[in-house]
Amino acid sequence: MAALATREQAVAEQRQSGPGGSRLFEPGGATLEDVVLLVWEDLAAEGRAVCPVCGGSMSPSADGGCRACGSELS
Repeated sequence: MAALATREQAVAEQRQSGPGGSRLFEPGGATLEDVVLLVWEDLAAEGRAVCPVCGGSMSPSADGGCRACGSELS
């Protein structure tokens, strides 16, 4: 079997270095912890927040959580 040198990059190299190609564990985005802390801060400061699950309205009341999807922070 012979090897042939070409100018084309391997598919794996294109995904890592190409435009728009991102890696699964590439740093730089918001973490789950960041998102939850921002929601807690909004609830404490403003008494309402945007649900990180569905985008609905969250409140810190006794029934608490999101009015749209029912998710809760506890």
